Amino acid sequence: MGINSTYVRGNNANSGGCPTDGDSVLHALTAAYERGWQPADIVHMTRRSLGAAEVRLAVWAIMYEARLSKAVERAPRSWLSHLRAIREQHTDPGHFASTALQRKAVAQLWRELPPLPAEAPPPSKWAEYRADTAADPSPVGPADAKVLGRIRGLLAKAESTDFVEEAEIFTAKAQELMTKYAINAALLDARTNTSTEIVSRRIHVENPYIKQKVQLLNQISDANRVRTVWIEEVGMATAVGAPIDVGQVEMLFTSLLIQATRALRDAGADAADASSARAFRRAFLYGFAVRIGERLRQAGERATAAAAQESSFTVAEVLPVLASRSEAVEAEVTRLFPSTRLVRSRGSFDANGVRAGRAAADRANLRRHDGTDDRRLEAG
Repeated sequence: MGINSTYVRGNNANSGGCPTDGDSVLHALTAAYERGWQPADIVHMTRRSLGAAEVRLAVWAIMYEARLSKAVERAPRSWLSHLRAIREQHTDPGHFASTALQRKAVAQLWRELPPLPAEAPPPSKWAEYRADTAADPSPVGPADAKVLGRIRGLLAKAESTDFVEEAEIFTAKAQELMTKYAINAALLDARTNTSTEIVSRRIHVENPYIKQKVQLLNQISDANRVRTVWIEEVGMATAVGAPIDVGQVEMLFTSLLIQATRALRDAGADAADASSARAFRRAFLYGFAVRIGERLRQAGERATAAAAQESSFTVAEVLPVLASRSEAVEAEVTRLFPSTRLVRSRGSFDANGVRAGRAAADRANLRRHDGTDDRRLEAG
């Protein structure tokens, strides 16, 4: 359903929203939707490129368009998840004043957004009513959503506590639940000859130290059979994998970013000048990311052996199952991004920062839920 200019203009005049030339903003928004962009992506790019006033305008336009297109009744559940996240993070501006300059900047930015692989159909492709009327906008199944909810709860507790010991217990338990569930789900698919479902989900990465944060995301993804494709010009990565694996990557990335930021703050970066301090922080985050990746891969090997021991499969039988899933992921990455190329990190880093980052990674979540220190990320 497209935007009817007369309808928008009349509503703007009566509601006290954006002035009549707000039509250009709405047309630019719906055109961006047609090129693969989704609501949260639009907010991210507006915040990355413009200012707070333009972000408020973006939120207004997104919510206004959602009412025009009857998103509540027609949008895919993943689209509703975007709208819900925007409502949680931003106050609906409702009636507000925007300048012609702000509207022009927003419209121009959105018109110039490059095409993205579509993760969900745009409003023009929605049916009159959504066939799936479930209230939960989660893109995963009910069982997965339940497990992911428990994981989120545990990680939220780990991030909110000031006690390291307590945070380690909560995070270790969360990782135990997710690791076991992910491997068991793959084995269940193999037993029932169920084809592997592969999804893609965009992850927004914010400044500062964006390259080091992407390095952390790549390390987490690599350890969990997920491929990430980084689109530098828009500050977004696309994670491709099984739903449960992509969910695990998202949550670990968010949680470990919080832990890395806290560890970096505690480590300090006393230096004679700001440049040296920035070099230390970049190196710290790089060292943290590399060491976390090493630990996650080691944990994955142990978890695979433990899952095989608890099932009727042997390790020799489990590995081809996981390899098959990885092949499906690679095929989907090739379909979505046929011209991608592998880019490896280059350059030198502050040696003290790297050492401090690796040490912080070694301290992250070292204990199992029984309190013993065996430097494991999963409970095998």
